[in-house]
Amino acid sequence: MRIRPLRRPPARLVPILAATALSAGCINTFWRTEARAIARPGAADTSYADVRTPVKAHLVDGSTVMFRSGARITHERIIGSGETYALLDSVPRGIRAEVPLDSVVGLETFEGKVLAGQSTIVSLAATAVGAAATIALFKAIFGSCPTVYAADSGGAPALQAEGFSYAIAPLLEHRDLDPLRVRPDADGMVRLELRNEALETHFLNHVELVALRHAAGSRAVPDQRGWPAAVGDVRALDAATDRAGRDVRDVLAAADGRLFASAPSTVGAASAGDLDDWIDIEARDLPPGDSVAVVLRLRNSLLNTVLLYEGMLGGRDAPQWLSEGLQHIGNTLDLARWYVRTMGMHASVEGVPARAGGDGAAHARLGDVGPLAFRDVAIVLPRAAPNASRVRVRLRFVADNWRIDHAAVAATVARPAPVSVALSRVVVPTPARGGGPTVDSAALGALAAADGRYLETQPGQRMVLEFATPATPAADLSSESPMTTTTYLLAWQGWYREWIRGSWLAEPTRTTAFVPGDSAVATALARWRTRQDELERAFYASRVPVR
Repeated sequence: MRIRPLRRPPARLVPILAATALSAGCINTFWRTEARAIARPGAADTSYADVRTPVKAHLVDGSTVMFRSGARITHERIIGSGETYALLDSVPRGIRAEVPLDSVVGLETFEGKVLAGQSTIVSLAATAVGAAATIALFKAIFGSCPTVYAADSGGAPALQAEGFSYAIAPLLEHRDLDPLRVRPDADGMVRLELRNEALETHFLNHVELVALRHAAGSRAVPDQRGWPAAVGDVRALDAATDRAGRDVRDVLAAADGRLFASAPSTVGAASAGDLDDWIDIEARDLPPGDSVAVVLRLRNSLLNTVLLYEGMLGGRDAPQWLSEGLQHIGNTLDLARWYVRTMGMHASVEGVPARAGGDGAAHARLGDVGPLAFRDVAIVLPRAAPNASRVRVRLRFVADNWRIDHAAVAATVARPAPVSVALSRVVVPTPARGGGPTVDSAALGALAAADGRYLETQPGQRMVLEFATPATPAADLSSESPMTTTTYLLAWQGWYREWIRGSWLAEPTRTTAFVPGDSAVATALARWRTRQDELERAFYASRVPVR
């Protein structure tokens, strides 16, 4: 784990990129779940990719080979001048001219030069999962954004959230707001365990809690823009029908693990130019007001996983695309605008005029949230007329992109003043060089503010984040009146760098440049449909082990 300053986009571009970021959901993914020999295409496969940017090969024995001047990638090996490093070592042990792809866990792009004024600070946490875990890591080829856990009522760690999704390059860095199911302990402390359970390098810029005191009968959730809201008078849907004509009210009625998924007929009929499914929902007998909120508990399917790994990263040019292509603002904006236009969930209200430009008739968009952790959210929408007692809303999305556990309508939306609770301490349970739990002041400094310092974590790392909730009488958030309660939400910001699996480079799913568009989504949907059961079983059973 390292803390280091990184280049950030010019300040004038941050709002643009934030508005068009790929989504508010993470591509959590694995690919193959067992170590195996890579099938060789044979001598007839003479294709290769020349990667001009620095790359780092992480090998199954725990060592690393750094190709600072780039490399050539063929179906069998990575060729170049590579410095070799043993596990947890910072001194090169020699030079390698090539690395077989079947020894590569993942290939990572990295900065090949240190800019003036930058420095690297090594924290107290481990910098690798350790040699003993590399075989388990290779079998659990799973990727995710940073994940956060908290102890449940029995003391076992329970998944709370996954963060800054689809931020696969520095220019796509963004902020997430996730509701938590936590309460302060007797000392007023909230403790969260931050993990890197992925074949990725995570760069965390800022972490804080947001405390929202609200009416006891309401629910505190982020809205579609990531702003905190308290929704009240939450009521069941009076009607809910999907594109296939199914009445889906029953499956959406409660958060009970029965999940909405698109009808097989809708998924099978999806094609370029007509990718969408939708749910038409209706609420009646609403009290006076000028807005409503569609309240959802949901996560994504693995469709985005297939789109990312077999589409965007499915060629041998993937390292170059990640490190060079996505460093150009124009390329990144083009990709982000396409993704925002196509993916996510688009909501429109019957009787409300379409917005000029943008997404046609849609009045709001919810970004993808990732397939691992369910997220509670609210899509806040206008009514067709002031005090209208009936609303009809269409939720439109790419077929089979969502798994929805619960849907309801809230008649009231309030905006309580949020209270920021700063990170007070970072504790490393298992420091890299041994010993017991240790306070990491360098990590705390890196996460304290959204600035130029980032906490860099590697697969298998974990740490405990401690937040001391306010205890002064004027801001006491731990003692609730009968009329109010407090919900804590996690606000965190950063980006991550995907590790490109050796098996993808050996057996690419595309040989031409990736072109964003309906055809790419239709191809991913067809692949996902044929392997859905296999992928879901492996995905939810696979994690990189943490120490």
